[in-house]
Amino acid sequence: MFLLTASAAHAQVKLGVKGGYNIVDFTMSEKVLNAENRNGFFVGPTLKWEISAFGLGMDLSALYDEREIEVQGNETMKIKQKNVTVPLNLRLTFGSRTSLGLFVYAGPQVGFSLNDDEKVIDQARTWKYKDSNFSVNLGGGILLFNTFQVSANYNVVCGRTADVTWLSARDAVIDDIEKHKARTNAWQLSAAIYF
Repeated sequence: MFLLTASAAHAQVKLGVKGGYNIVDFTMSEKVLNAENRNGFFVGPTLKWEISAFGLGMDLSALYDEREIEVQGNETMKIKQKNVTVPLNLRLTFGSRTSLGLFVYAGPQVGFSLNDDEKVIDQARTWKYKDSNFSVNLGGGILLFNTFQVSANYNVVCGRTADVTWLSARDAVIDDIEKHKARTNAWQLSAAIYF
């Protein structure tokens, strides 16, 4: 009980702003459409909580996250995924937070879609993002003077991000409707400043 009280007394909470760049890693359950990996960005407020005695901490953010891929239908089309994402990461910091510290982190992330209804790719295929998605972050970075942070992580979607619906038609009659799972994992490069 005494150790927990002492640790809580040394806890440090800092509010900041975080932003970064997405490098989208697009995958599908089957090759039913040609798509290229694309880019995106994210930005929003972040909160960092640390217990200095152990180097353990957490960070929580609320980010506007946009990812884009390019698909081939009747013509080339760019499809954007717009989300509000809430990552919650457990952090472990090594070194001095007053000058230079290295940290690693991992944790879950929930995304809530801001996208409109499905998009028509061509006469036989449509694309629809899920209303929400769950993913996991794993990464690390550098913390300077307990104020500036630079990090990189891989964001892995658990489940699927979107469905591509394929209509198989013969003699103008639809015989079958198939849904194929699509995922938009991403490498994320970010910077944050804490006040």
